Amino acid sequence: MKLGTIRINGKPTVIARVADDQAVALEYAWMEDLIEAGNAGLDNAAAAIEAALAGRLPIIGLADADWMAPNPRPSKILGCAVNNNNLNQYAVKPMTAPMFFTKGRSALTGHNKSIELLKDHGQSIPEPEPVIVFGKTAKNVPPEKALDYVFGYTLTNDVTASGVKFSQDSIALKQRPEVIKPHHLAWRPKFEGGEDTYLLFIYHSKSKGADTFAAMGPWLTTKDEISDPNALRVRGYIDGECYADDSTANYFFPVERVISEASKWFTMEVGDCLHTGTASKGTEKHPRGNIGTYLNLYDGKLTDVEIDGLGRLSNRISVGS
Repeated sequence: MKLGTIRINGKPTVIARVADDQAVALEYAWMEDLIEAGNAGLDNAAAAIEAALAGRLPIIGLADADWMAPNPRPSKILGCAVNNNNLNQYAVKPMTAPMFFTKGRSALTGHNKSIELLKDHGQSIPEPEPVIVFGKTAKNVPPEKALDYVFGYTLTNDVTASGVKFSQDSIALKQRPEVIKPHHLAWRPKFEGGEDTYLLFIYHSKSKGADTFAAMGPWLTTKDEISDPNALRVRGYIDGECYADDSTANYFFPVERVISEASKWFTMEVGDCLHTGTASKGTEKHPRGNIGTYLNLYDGKLTDVEIDGLGRLSNRISVGS
């Protein structure tokens, strides 16, 4: 089943897909309400689809729909950073656990909406990837039970503005030797020559969580339609050209480990979103994949994310002042 949220006359409306460009409105005010209803929520959606097909409920045309993110009110949006073997082959030291960053609700935007880049964001790249949407509260979940907490999957373009990340939001502090502890340097190579007492800090809020940097949708696909989240083909497009063609089979950490680790540090609540890792493998014309695709050079053009079984998300790039 595919579920979504659109605005009708300015009012958010939860919908269920009936056909390619058709849907039916459901009785829930927000997607989280449907998810919290459990099986009753899914039964209600299934009954509405059946009634629409039989002509007992009106069908909504989606050709000009005003899309929102499928569940616009998550308590948190987590992303799993660098979770791709195409990227980790260059790691100085392998990761020992998934790394996370956060985004706020204001980063969400829907299908066919603009991704708004500021000139201060500088060089900015797309990150096409699947998103876990939680169906129940998850805390300290073991990997073998992780998928039991999934309600469904959607897709995102996790925009990353590396231009601001490595300028305004990065700083190197040269500390006194007595301040430096082993854990400060264990994760990176040491500088050769002289005394290495640099502490390196990078902050991700402006580069990862700015407005519209979490485009999602259009659909939230229930988990029964996805047999293996670790075997999903993921493609990214810029101005109609495929720049990345990858698979979640290429993750450094499988989806179950990502969910488990997230639930160790954060209480994941109903409707919360977890990006599981970007697609990075390039194509013949775009050999560097997403890390060589600079959205800021494509003002006014479309960028798309396509994931087998989940659908296609399209957004127009807008570079402002």
